[in-house]
Amino acid sequence: TEGAGPLVSAEELAFKFAVNNINRNRTLLPNTTLTYDIQRINIYDSFEASRKACDQLSLGVVAIFGPSHSASSNAVQSICNALEVPHIQVRWKHHPMDNRDTFYTNLYPDYFSLSYAILDLVQYLKWKTATVVYDDSTGLIRLQELIMAPSRYNIRLKIRQLPLDSQDTRPLLKEMKRGREFRIIFDCSHQMAAQVLKQPPCTRGSGGSAVACATRSG
Repeated sequence: TEGAGPLVSAEELAFKFAVNNINRNRTLLPNTTLTYDIQRINIYDSFEASRKACDQLSLGVVAIFGPSHSASSNAVQSICNALEVPHIQVRWKHHPMDNRDTFYTNLYPDYFSLSYAILDLVQYLKWKTATVVYDDSTGLIRLQELIMAPSRYNIRLKIRQLPLDSQDTRPLLKEMKRGREFRIIFDCSHQMAAQVLKQPPCTRGSGGSAVACATRSG
């Protein structure tokens, strides 16, 4: 199940590429040819997602891939759990401790792995100061190891949030430049990361390194 929209998503391209590669390599699944059925939906409509998932299951599919938004993905996951059909995802998801999604697998790195990787990067670069800029509260979960670092390592950390009511990051970037905050880690969508990196140097500053971490697909 894929999200709606005029453009083909990176996830859909990767999915088709993987299926075609497996079919070309006859040693992986001998005497078997994989086929797929792609349905485009409104990713915010859980009812439509459920209906399309049921249509696909009636065709005899062995697994469902997607959709990418939690509003529709959770509905599909419930159906897959009930019918014991594997559900494959590639989006960030914070699993509760009592997770009951038995038939769920996620190819996206879990937040522990992401958090430790970013902390390792900061330590490798020998940063003693850094600014964390997050988009929403889930960013604090993904970056929790780095946020807790000042209590365990010799790192001074400043935490900021991207503006909630605007896509214009220039005021925030200028404020960080005035504060000489040049070593920055962004937790945001890849679209927002692209906007930040496109800002002119006079806005972003040039006194050090900046790392933009696009850790969400949306």
